[in-house]
Amino acid sequence: MPVRMTGMISGLDTDYLIQTMIEAQRMKNKRVEDKSTLLTWKQDRWKELNTKLYKLYTEDLNKMRLQGSYLTKLTTSSNESLVNANAKSNAATGTHTLQINSLASAQSLTGGNLDSTTTASTKLTDLSISEGTIITVSHKGENKTLEVTADTTIADFVDVAKSAGLNANFDDTYKRLYISSKDSGTANGFEITASNGLELENLGLGSKVDIVNATNSEIVYNGVTYTGSSNIFNINGMEMTLKGEKPGETIYLNVESNTKGVYDMVKKFVTSYNDILKEMNELYYAPSSRGYDPLSDDEKEQMTEKEIDKWEDKIKDSILRNDSSLGSLLSSMKTSMMTSVEVDGVRYSLSSFGIQTSANYKENGLLHIFGDEDDAEYGMRTDKLLAALGEDPDKVMEVLSKISQNLYSTMADKMKAIPNVRSAFTFYNDKTMSKQQTDYAKKIAQLEAKLLETEDKYYKQFAAMETAMARLQSQSNALAGMLGVSNQK
Repeated sequence: MPVRMTGMISGLDTDYLIQTMIEAQRMKNKRVEDKSTLLTWKQDRWKELNTKLYKLYTEDLNKMRLQGSYLTKLTTSSNESLVNANAKSNAATGTHTLQINSLASAQSLTGGNLDSTTTASTKLTDLSISEGTIITVSHKGENKTLEVTADTTIADFVDVAKSAGLNANFDDTYKRLYISSKDSGTANGFEITASNGLELENLGLGSKVDIVNATNSEIVYNGVTYTGSSNIFNINGMEMTLKGEKPGETIYLNVESNTKGVYDMVKKFVTSYNDILKEMNELYYAPSSRGYDPLSDDEKEQMTEKEIDKWEDKIKDSILRNDSSLGSLLSSMKTSMMTSVEVDGVRYSLSSFGIQTSANYKENGLLHIFGDEDDAEYGMRTDKLLAALGEDPDKVMEVLSKISQNLYSTMADKMKAIPNVRSAFTFYNDKTMSKQQTDYAKKIAQLEAKLLETEDKYYKQFAAMETAMARLQSQSNALAGMLGVSNQK
């Protein structure tokens, strides 16, 4: 900013006069700046709300619309130390019997101890294995061979075993080869042979080898014998992970519908839905903040931080008051939850299972589950939902999933991308707002430039006036001087 010497001749407070003269322009600038500030606050509030809405859409609501979420089964075992059982949605309810005769195991081989000087780089010929000897590793019907040359090392043999799909390693500390199948079961066993079998002794793989043979698992489930290469069985919706074996012991697996789990899922959704709906209602029906505008820097200097926060919060709390996008979304969500759907020729709604809105209109569509022990107002009512889940869970599943799908589709439609208006997965016109914000920034820059131009023009005009007055004063002084001299003569 240039340093200006003003009012020295005229004695006028030029700065004050000029700032007063451009105050109208400054107020025009602030009105645009205020619009930009309000739009920023509106964008911030929408972003926060959008995150919560999208979370409801992808989590609790998405779970509610999928029928598989209602098919959860509860499984208990008479011996958890031997088996971990998990009933899937298609598992038959009732008591199932299980006997575990054997567990599946993988074949493993621990080689004999070699000379203390042996390393992975030791040549096989140094272990008295003849050149030309063919070592074969057989696994899963395939053979991998290694022909011994003068340069073949233990590491080369390990690589061949690995190429056959086995775990293989030479331990330098214990001077042994360790080889094992990656998978359990007899079908995954392996064999190591040599054209001169006796020479495998020199590699620690002859009579000195310690072998654990592969075995299959065997169970008797509901009277039928099953074998497998692993310790996990999936039979008719029942997943059983074997942890131990005890031939002759009968384990009882009890499967029942998880009514409480489904009830808790519905309750969690209702809570999440109410939380977001309550916030949306408060934003849309917020009291007016008429008379409250964003504060200028001068106004803030005269207020405490607490007073500034209180003032701005008043505006921010009403920033989405009567917002058209919010109003449309609110109405659509409430309508979706109030719809009825047809199942087996009969129409049902949420109220059919004791899920309905309050008679208190001020709640604006919040839902209550009659009989919910955590609901102070409706907890004493008959719990229709729990009763229906016990009597006909399939009907409850179909009705609730269909209604939830209605809401899911409504929300999906409300956040479809619109070119130059709205991004995908966004419930408000974020692109339109961004463009408005860019336009405000350009307008503010233009107005600021015009303000500076006007201010500079006024300063130049006052400077010209000061210059003219200085000339006039100089001429007056000269004339007065000349008259004074004449009088003396």
